[in-house]
Amino acid sequence: MTDEDLNRRWRAPNPTLHPTIYHAKSLLEYLVGVVGARVRVFCDLHGHSRQKNVFMYGCSRSLSWWPPDKDQPDHPDFMLLPRLAQNCMATFSLSDCHFLIERARETTARVAVWRQFEIPMSYTMEASTCGCDQGPYKNQHLSTKQLLESGEGLCVALSYLTSTPDIDNTNTPSCNMQLNRSAKVCGGGGGVGVGVKKKVLSEHSLGDFSSDVAFWSTDLQDDHDLDSDDDLDLDLYGPV
Repeated sequence: MTDEDLNRRWRAPNPTLHPTIYHAKSLLEYLVGVVGARVRVFCDLHGHSRQKNVFMYGCSRSLSWWPPDKDQPDHPDFMLLPRLAQNCMATFSLSDCHFLIERARETTARVAVWRQFEIPMSYTMEASTCGCDQGPYKNQHLSTKQLLESGEGLCVALSYLTSTPDIDNTNTPSCNMQLNRSAKVCGGGGGVGVGVKKKVLSEHSLGDFSSDVAFWSTDLQDDHDLDSDDDLDLDLYGPV
């Protein structure tokens, strides 16, 4: 036992202290760097003890704390899975999703994987322990039944990604067709693809950025007041 928040050890996990994270990242590096697989989706599953509904945190360059991120446009797919999930999951709330990249979250799974492996659809999915305030389960707690339904809906949403190529723009007819098709199939309510080899960004190839990263223990004060099961992206930044 190291008494650490494991979701703050994804940037440089220790193989002895953080073996599950270390080997998960090793698998990603093998798939991307050796096999040449194009990993389209990474999703870290969490429970949230404050905010309601099921929702996601993603990564948008335009909402990053680090200025050089904004020099490049967002990947057009960065919001695609949440939009599909909105159609496939009765518990899901797109308006509760946020895409900020904050300095304090650089060592979390979603940001570390997005940055080091260039996976555009890198998310934290949060399932509330407080129930829903919208949809058919409004004012109800989420039981095992609703959580299983949510998992099935997520798998349906992912199925649209595994059967189609990258979408060039989330406003194109092809993307809207996928969203419309998912809405019809789902009632309106990590995929892996093989493609071009990509360069793997290791901790040692981050250049000047590595010196700017603030680790969790020194970047936030009064972190003992926050819930340990949350992703700690607790601030509400307004609707997407």
